[in-house]
This record gives sequence, C-alpha cells and structure tokens, in this order.
Amino acid sequence: MFDFILGLPMHALVVHGLVVLVPLLAVLAALFALVPRWRGPLRWATATGAVLAAGLAWVGAESGEALLVRISQVRATSTDFELVQAHVDAGYRVRLAATVFMAIVLAAAWLLGPRSREDVTTRPLEVILVVLVVLASLSLVVTIVLAGHAGSAAVWSDLG
Repeated sequence: MFDFILGLPMHALVVHGLVVLVPLLAVLAALFALVPRWRGPLRWATATGAVLAAGLAWVGAESGEALLVRISQVRATSTDFELVQAHVDAGYRVRLAATVFMAIVLAAAWLLGPRSREDVTTRPLEVILVVLVVLASLSLVVTIVLAGHAGSAAVWSDLG
C-alpha cells in the first residue's frame, strides 16, 4: 500500500512534499502565533497544514519501511545499512515532531483568537502557546533537515 505511486517510490514523493511544506508551514504557524491580528485569516490554513504535515510524516515513515524492505531484497549487497538506519531513526523523529507540532498548532488554533486593537493585555496561556508554536515549528524544520541529510547520505554516499 505504501510502496509505489505511478511506478515511483512513494517515499521519495512524500518526503519531498514534506521538505517543501514544512518550512512554509513553520513560517505560517509562527506568523499565526506571533501576530495576533493575523490569527483570524491564518487559523484554518495553519491548522489544516499541521494536520497535512503530520499525515505526510506518518505516510513517509510507512513508505520508508516499504522502501527499506524492497532495498533489502534488491540492493542488499550495495547498500550501507548503517546510513539507512540513521535515516530510519531520523524519520521516526520527524513523525514524532510532526505529531507534536500538529497537537500544539491545533490547540493554538482552538485557544488563540484574534485580539481587538483595544485589547493589549497578554494572557499567560497565550504566551505559553505562542512559545510552544514557535519552538515546535523550529524543531520540526530542524528534524526535517536532519532526516533529509541522513536520507541523502544513505542514497548518495557511494558517489564519493
């Protein structure tokens, strides 16, 4: 089920979607959290993007498992499985980071609303959620970059 799409490995397609989506989504989530007047317009896009990113992370992990089985069968002698295992481990961290990111963003979308111009008070829950959204955004981007690097090393290490 998580093996191929139109003859191409699903994993490569899904992870490239994550590499494009996650940094854009991280910026969107940070703007949603940090700029109260933008919360209304950005709320649903941010929440939907977080769910999509988490879903892609789970599909990426599952399709990676399917690809690993295929590589084990087809390229067992020419594959550096230590590098592949490093990528697998990084992929699990992406899945965890994306799930945590989704939970935090959904909580923020639910609990943070746009502020009126007259309301200049900052509530403690708002500060906590803003910090969590920004930290989760940064964490997810770093995790994606590290997983991508590990995957590239596993694929291209034999080129020198």
